[in-house]
Amino acid sequence: MTLREASKGVVKSGGGTYNIGFNDGDETQFDAQNLKELQECWSEFCKDEKISPGCVDYVERVS
Repeated sequence: MTLREASKGVVKSGGGTYNIGFNDGDETQFDAQNLKELQECWSEFCKDEKISPGCVDYVERVS
């Protein structure tokens, strides 16, 4: 699914640390102020790692 779909109700404004699970077992972590910033981080990560941006399994807030 997309990051937007997976992050619904999880990502809050004001900053936080988020784990993004993808490709049935991989995970990465980003600090972001809001959904827009998290999407920018994810998009850049996908380009660098050559993965599909639509491979998100879950998003969870760590802090």
